[in-house]
Amino acid sequence: MGYTPLLRRSLMASASLFLLAGMAHADLKVVQKSKIDGPNMGALGGGAAGAGAAAKVGDMVTTTYYKGSKVRVEDATGISITDNEAGTLTKLDLKKKTYSTIKLAELSKSAEGQANPLLEMFEMKVKADVKAGGHEKVMAGKKASDWLWTATIGMAMKGGDGGAEGTEVANISIEGEQWTSEEVKAPTAKTPTAGLPGLSGPGLGGMMGMMMKNAQMKAVTEKMSVIKGFPLTMSMKMTIKSPFAEAQGLDVSKPIVVTNETTTLSEEDLPDTLFTVPAGFKKVPFEMPQLPVPGIGG
Repeated sequence: MGYTPLLRRSLMASASLFLLAGMAHADLKVVQKSKIDGPNMGALGGGAAGAGAAAKVGDMVTTTYYKGSKVRVEDATGISITDNEAGTLTKLDLKKKTYSTIKLAELSKSAEGQANPLLEMFEMKVKADVKAGGHEKVMAGKKASDWLWTATIGMAMKGGDGGAEGTEVANISIEGEQWTSEEVKAPTAKTPTAGLPGLSGPGLGGMMGMMMKNAQMKAVTEKMSVIKGFPLTMSMKMTIKSPFAEAQGLDVSKPIVVTNETTTLSEEDLPDTLFTVPAGFKKVPFEMPQLPVPGIGG
């Protein structure tokens, strides 16, 4: 699909979890089920192998544990433990009985260094709107309220390298709904955020991941911060109009749909051993995740 397992895990986490911070509260265990249906996502930069290919991912189950400043994430691709106080990320391989650790600052610096010069060819215009839906219902045993949001992302050529300045590359329209609960008190743990929920989800291609570093997209992140409460569900539909893709015979008329649902939520005490390296595990070098190289339409 053009993305590494570690990158996929972090991006899907960002599809449902915003930056969470606050006073210390009870431990928290959250099980979430995610789905993605994204026809022709290669048109947004999945690389040559993914260009023009439809992508459907069945139920992806992610279990996240929160305790103080620590977060443990488990899914089909593996286990990672983030210690925000120590500033470290640790990956566990249960089959090989190995672990690897890296400083979060070093990981962030590496990710920033992977910015692709292809993006410098584009001018991006972003608009977003967020508002409370005004509805309430009980979800996962908690009172929840809805939030509605929309966004448009326009991409055009800046000129140069054979491109005609102002030529439209893509116009992306997004609409989403999120249900959150203020009854869930997360510990003082921070989870990754990448702007609009679900926008950088698995399979959306290298271009979408790179776009998150755009200054305007970061401004959208700030706008989304008005959403209150812990996210329990999210649904998002992305519609793409791309002369670039159409010129290459790609059909991007069907929307990309991403959903994320909390199936289990527990606030019982968690053992410290969940956030430590098991005895007998051998330390190995940390393999730095590589961002896919964008290639519109291949």
